[in-house]
Amino acid sequence: MMHDMAPHDALTLPGANVQRVREARFVVLPLGSVEYHGPHAPLGVDTTLAVGFARALAERADGLVLPPIAYTFASTLTSARPGTLSVAAEPFLAYVREVLAALVRQGVTRVVALNAHSENQHALRLAAETVVAGAPAASVLIVDWWKLVRPEDAPAFSEAGGHGHGGPVEVSTTAAFDPAGVLRSAAPDIAYEAPWWRGAAQVVGAGQAPRGFDGYHGRVSEIDAAVGAAIRDAVLQRLERLVDEWLERAAG
Repeated sequence: MMHDMAPHDALTLPGANVQRVREARFVVLPLGSVEYHGPHAPLGVDTTLAVGFARALAERADGLVLPPIAYTFASTLTSARPGTLSVAAEPFLAYVREVLAALVRQGVTRVVALNAHSENQHALRLAAETVVAGAPAASVLIVDWWKLVRPEDAPAFSEAGGHGHGGPVEVSTTAAFDPAGVLRSAAPDIAYEAPWWRGAAQVVGAGQAPRGFDGYHGRVSEIDAAVGAAIRDAVLQRLERLVDEWLERAAG
C-alpha cells in the first residue's frame, strides 16, 4: 500500500517541520552493529542492512527514519575479532531504553525498531517493555529483518537457505543496498552448522561457536547482489504489510 509522501529522514528534517516527528505514521529506529563478518564482508553489514530497510520502508509507507544505533553489544563469537566494536550489555540496554523513552517524551507513540544484529534482540525487548509500561498508548514493533526471509526468496542458495553469520543471505542483501566492502573471493566457504536443538537452546561460552566458525560461516561463493536484490524486495513487501497490520492493531 502506498501512502502520501512527506519528509522521511529525521537528520535532514528542518526545524520548521519538526512536528513531523510526532505526526508521522510511525518512526523507524534502525539498529545494526560494527562487527566482523569475515574477510569478504564490510564491518558495517548490519548497519547497512538496518538503514537500507528503514529508509526503503519509510519511503514506501510514509514513516520517518531516525539516525541508526550502530555501536552495540557483540557476543563472544565476534567481540574479539578485528574490527568489532562491542558495547557492554548493561550500558547498551540503558542506552536503547533512553532513546525509546526520549521518543515517547516527544509525543511519538509508534516506533518500528528495525534490527539487523542478532544480539540486539534481547535489549530491544527489555527496553521496549520498560518504556511502554510507563506509556500505555505507545507501541513498539520490533522486527528482525532476516526472519522475514523465506526459502523461495533465494532458491539458489544450497546450504541452510543461505543463512549464517556473514553468509550468502546477509552479505548478498548488503550488496544489494551497497556493494562497497563486499569481496566474495576474499574468503573460503565454511560449512554452516545448525544443531537440531538450536531453536530450543543456547550455549554461552565453551561450545558456543558453530563447528568450523571463523568469524563467519556459510557458502560465501554463492553471494550474489542480484539475488540479494530479490531478497530485499520480498522482505520490503512483507515489512510494509506487517507495519500496516501493526498500526491497525495498535489503534484498537
